[in-house]
Amino acid sequence: MMRLRTRLLPPLSFKWRVFIALVGISSVASLIIGLVLYYFAQDRLIEAENNLLVQRSRTANAGAGAFLEGLRSPEDQTLPSPDSYAEELVRVVADPTGLGVVYIGPGGNALAARDGLGESASPDGTMARLGIPEGAVERAQESSSGDGRLVRGEDSYVTVWPLSVSDGSSMGVMVYDAPQDELDQTLAYLRFGVLGAILTSVILGSIASLLMTRQITRPLSDTRDAAIRIASGDYGTPVPVNSRDELGELARAVNYMAEEIEHYVGEIQEQKRRLEAVLEASPEALVATDTFESVTMANPAAAKILGVHAHEQGRTLEELGVNAEVIACARKAAVEGFAIKEVEMADKVYWAYAAKMDRPESDAELNGATPEDSGIILAVRDITEHRALERSKTAFLSDVSHELRTPLTTIQSAVSLLGRAEERLDPLEHRALELAEGELVRIRGMVEELLTLAQMDSWQYSLKLETTELARIIENAIDSVEVKAGRFGIEIQLYDTAVQCTCDTQKLSQVFLNLLDNAVKYSEPGAKVDITVGEDKNEHIVRIKDTGVGIPEADLPHLFERFYRVDKNRSRSTGGSGLGLAISKQIVELHGGGISVASEVGVGTTFTVRLPKAPQQTIKHAV
Repeated sequence: MMRLRTRLLPPLSFKWRVFIALVGISSVASLIIGLVLYYFAQDRLIEAENNLLVQRSRTANAGAGAFLEGLRSPEDQTLPSPDSYAEELVRVVADPTGLGVVYIGPGGNALAARDGLGESASPDGTMARLGIPEGAVERAQESSSGDGRLVRGEDSYVTVWPLSVSDGSSMGVMVYDAPQDELDQTLAYLRFGVLGAILTSVILGSIASLLMTRQITRPLSDTRDAAIRIASGDYGTPVPVNSRDELGELARAVNYMAEEIEHYVGEIQEQKRRLEAVLEASPEALVATDTFESVTMANPAAAKILGVHAHEQGRTLEELGVNAEVIACARKAAVEGFAIKEVEMADKVYWAYAAKMDRPESDAELNGATPEDSGIILAVRDITEHRALERSKTAFLSDVSHELRTPLTTIQSAVSLLGRAEERLDPLEHRALELAEGELVRIRGMVEELLTLAQMDSWQYSLKLETTELARIIENAIDSVEVKAGRFGIEIQLYDTAVQCTCDTQKLSQVFLNLLDNAVKYSEPGAKVDITVGEDKNEHIVRIKDTGVGIPEADLPHLFERFYRVDKNRSRSTGGSGLGLAISKQIVELHGGGISVASEVGVGTTFTVRLPKAPQQTIKHAV
């Protein structure tokens, strides 16, 4: 029932909550202050009234003693019986002082009484009305000092005084009380005054709270309205700043926020226009999907290539009839993060690339999704002409290489035939024959490299993986260049850590042979080549470091490009074709590894080859 009532009541606004809080605080504070002041004044009035009662009762008691001395007999100085003068005693004492008086005789019995108005009263009834604590009369009668004492009665305070004569004889006890009418009236006036002050304070506090609430909530309302305008795109109407306090600071902060939001929204809109222009002009089909493969964005090229139009957002790729291989590429990216696939559609060849769009964890939590629930961006490019050019280039290289083999074989036979008549040749002819043999070897090597590149480009170059010691492959390469290194006095040193490697032994040997041959060719006589073999958690690492002439920094980014030579004059003199490093790089990448170079002119060069410990079993070269 309470819950139902709470729901039926409308929620209070911030303005009224502040008003109620301020009024409540001021009301409680006024009430506490009023009660404290009232009880403090009451205590002070009662204390003053009691002090006055003590003083008046002392005077009255002195008069009572004088009255008894007047009753003493001149002959024998004796006093009459208390019953005979009791009424007269209380009258003589009460009338001049205005006090209520009760005379208690030596036997402890109340003999006479008179109220504060001068009227006789019943002694026992008056004692019962006063409610004097038990034993107070006996203690006053037995007091040796003769002083009275203030005693708390049932409704008010009274004084109890011992009555004695000049010879020290106790003649009983006198009880005095003052009428409470004036005190009660004063306290009533005080109560009404305090209550009026509290009500006045509450009213004034309510008015002040209302004004303060308006002063607080009006800037907040202006700020709220400004926030709504900013959310709707209106940045030109600032929040008025009417003070220098925290509310003024809040208004200035909102105005600054509006300026910054306008600036950043403008930048975002400009970037959006540029992005839309790029997407419109892009020849690639670009499609974005959510976690359920529903299309969220598509550019015009997607309509031409995939048949996905921009107005078909919300439908899945499968519903739109997208090629199954393209869908498979997108689904693979959703699992693995990215995927690349070459697809043939309608006599054309396309390159499909799909990648998972990362979503910040904060956005995922805000939308109730996990970071893994991210969409896919899919790009499809028409590479039909590119593949045709590649096939033409590959066919050309293959045809040229094969066509060159026959004349090279003939020339090689002729040179060998001439070599048999070496003793009949003069020195100049003998030198010409040596140069012909050297150039023939260089051209045959270049033809073999061209054939290798043609195989790589045509995807006919695969690996034959086996497990062997990496040092044995490097030693075979060292054996092939050892004669040339010895001729120039170049020392080759291998530092081995007995690393087992799963690789294509023959192709990897070609890589190290190319690197060592370059190290020897571009080193001065007496130089040194160090080879270190190591490993880390995931890779085998081979470093080939020489102390040769080094490579200029400007040439390093182009070092692994085809037909690129650093020192073209020297390359011709040493037989370089500019293909060895390009082939080496592609062979290492076929293994899933990488090759890098660091060099300093005049100091030397270091090639670093990284090979994965667990390469894939079937890897083909992809352009």
